[in-house]
Amino acid sequence: MIEKVGPSRVIFNILNYGFMIFFSFICIVPIWHVVMASVSDPRLLMSHAGIVWKPLGDITAEGYRLVLQNKSIWMGYGNTLIYVIWNAVVGSLLTVIAGYLVSRKDFRLKNPLMIFILFTMMFSGGLIPSYQVIRALGLINNRWVMMIPGLLNAFYITMMKSGFEQLSDSYEESAKLDGAGPMTIMFRILAPLVKANIVVIVMFIAVMQWNAWYPASIYLPAARDYWPLQLFLREMLIQNDTAAVVMGSDAAAAADFTSNLVKYCAVVVATAPILCIYPFIQKYFVTGVTLGGVKG
Repeated sequence: MIEKVGPSRVIFNILNYGFMIFFSFICIVPIWHVVMASVSDPRLLMSHAGIVWKPLGDITAEGYRLVLQNKSIWMGYGNTLIYVIWNAVVGSLLTVIAGYLVSRKDFRLKNPLMIFILFTMMFSGGLIPSYQVIRALGLINNRWVMMIPGLLNAFYITMMKSGFEQLSDSYEESAKLDGAGPMTIMFRILAPLVKANIVVIVMFIAVMQWNAWYPASIYLPAARDYWPLQLFLREMLIQNDTAAVVMGSDAAAAADFTSNLVKYCAVVVATAPILCIYPFIQKYFVTGVTLGGVKG
């Protein structure tokens, strides 16, 4: 059957594709600008105004050399990887367990517990009470402050609950007839069927942790050894602290005209890993978000 394409459909397609092309363009331009600037001649870059469409002067990797030889960058990378891996693995595991629990029809506390979870998603005590609780627990300037408080997220639990509720009850009933217990049913029978949801949640947690700097700036003021990469990057960009990057190198005298180059290279180094991973798991996003958002 051939669908007749009317004028309204043609106009819609033109506007739709035009908008998507324009939106993609404005998203790609900043990334392109940073990458091109990071390999440009630092003297020409310092005097240049506007978007850098191509490398200025001869292509150079001097900025990357200065960034990668700095110990703080590698320390930040190590801390960020610890926080990302811990929160992605442990946080997603706890989310799956919580989502499975509140999705069971025979669980008597299902509704009260779900109301409590939704309440925390809509209302928050604020920064000061949170700080007082964390200080009372002795987590200030402690690495665990980045690894414990944010392990569970109400939205992710709700998303996981909805994913489990989309599955037929026959899966669980068949497993029980075969003698499977709750843990076996959850991890070996039902969890593989909602793999898309789990991948989406893991990615959300990983991206959030990779970009997190605000909690560390509040709870780790005197523990520089535990700072994540993004907090070092913020110090470099916002506070103009590029001298810390070139410190200890032979290029210290050239810090004035290499400061902009170092900033661009630091941004590329900090964002490249997450940008490289994202395309490989993008296919799970539509399926996972749709499966987890059909009903609450």
